[in-house]
Amino acid sequence: LASNAFLDMVESRHFDHKYLFRVVQGFIVQWGIESPRPDGDDSHVKTKFPKVDIDPPPANVADSSVRSNVRGSLNFAGGNSGTGQVYINRGKNSHLDKEPGSLPFATLDERSMTIIDSVYSYKEGLGQVKAVRKGDEEVKRLFPRMSRIEKCWIERE
Repeated sequence: LASNAFLDMVESRHFDHKYLFRVVQGFIVQWGIESPRPDGDDSHVKTKFPKVDIDPPPANVADSSVRSNVRGSLNFAGGNSGTGQVYINRGKNSHLDKEPGSLPFATLDERSMTIIDSVYSYKEGLGQVKAVRKGDEEVKRLFPRMSRIEKCWIERE
């Protein structure tokens, strides 16, 4: 399921050193595109992942808004876990609910969203994806304020 696929990606270090390449005010923050690692260790890099089904709704919840693309919800880009790309909704984007496979599998709390809200937004279509695929030097040259996830991990209680 989607939540397990996401956890597998975290455990495999897929989200380490990932740029937040698509940051649209009031819409989404997206990341997950592969880029060369600064240490040159790309041995664990995986660009394709299994495509999984979305998680079923919780059995004890009748409210369908729990599974809507609302502020703080986390989803696979294009409803496809196979790309390894995810996004967080920065606002209410219920129009995305109609896209196949595009129901969220997790939700961030408001404290986490204050961090997401502080991420710098570049206008879309300026070559962010191309720069990320080329690596750090290109990103720093063209998009010096682009944020990056240095390390992503699972904290267990």
